[in-house]
Amino acid sequence: MSQRPMRRKDRQLPQEEAWALLEKGGHGVLSVTGDGGWPYGVPMNFITLDGCLYLHCAREGHKLDSIARDDRVCFTVVTKAQPVPEHITTLYESVIVFGRASLVEEEDQRLAVLDQLISDLGQVSPALKARYIQAKQAKTGLIRIQPVQVTGKASRNYVPVEKRM
Repeated sequence: MSQRPMRRKDRQLPQEEAWALLEKGGHGVLSVTGDGGWPYGVPMNFITLDGCLYLHCAREGHKLDSIARDDRVCFTVVTKAQPVPEHITTLYESVIVFGRASLVEEEDQRLAVLDQLISDLGQVSPALKARYIQAKQAKTGLIRIQPVQVTGKASRNYVPVEKRM
C-alpha cells in the first residue's frame, strides 16, 4: 500500500501517539467494500491487543460477507471532537487504520480476545464473566485487523478566526 502524504503535516501525530489514541479509543467505524462495491461503514467497539485491533460481531452478516470478498478495511477512531464555534473550527484527535481483516478462528485466541473485550467493556465479577463467555462464545464472531498503516492527526490549538482571514 502506498501512503498518501498528509496535507496538514503539522497535524500528523507520531506513531506512538497514534497508537496511544487507539488504546484510549474504544469506538470506531469499520469501513469495508460492501455489496455491489458500495462503501459500508459500521460503528463498532474494539480493543487493541498485541499490535492488532479486535472487534466483536455476529457470526454472519454484511461486514463478514464483505471481508470474505475483500479483506482490505479502514477503521477510523475519533477520540476528541470539540467545536469552537466562535472561531469556526474544531479541536480534534483521530486515527485512521488501514489493514487486513480476518476472522479469529483459533479457540485459545478467541477466548483471550473475548476475555479482554469483556474486561474493557464491562465491570462484572470473574464468575459472571466466565458464564458470559461460556454463553456467548459460540455465537460471537471476532474480527482481527492487522494494521498496514496507522495515521494519527490532531488539532489541539486553534488560530483565531480573525487571523485566518
